[in-house]
Amino acid sequence: MANLICSFCIFFFSACGPISAYHHAALDTPSRHVDNGLKFLQIDKIDAAVLEFSRASELDPDFSPAYMGLALAYGRMGDFTKGYEFIELAAKNATGYEQESAVKEARLQLDTLKKKSM
Repeated sequence: MANLICSFCIFFFSACGPISAYHHAALDTPSRHVDNGLKFLQIDKIDAAVLEFSRASELDPDFSPAYMGLALAYGRMGDFTKGYEFIELAAKNATGYEQESAVKEARLQLDTLKKKSM
């Protein structure tokens, strides 16, 4: 009986190992972290949003949406110097019309946040 249980455990854990590793890697993508960061911004969890956007930029240093998120997060914290630095990085790394338009929209949001803070 002990051998049967031991065999089952070895089979079960060895069969599940690669699958769980795959799922973890599938969740650790720049776009997933940006999505999470945007959700955190919506509920005013700015520090958590910054962590998510930062992780996205670590995974892909050319990922424009990560920098847009960081720009908006820092703008929400009132740090407009950093906000505009990140919006410039987002503009530099934007690829295609969709990302370029998103950067323009994020810049407008940052401008609005700055005006409201004055």
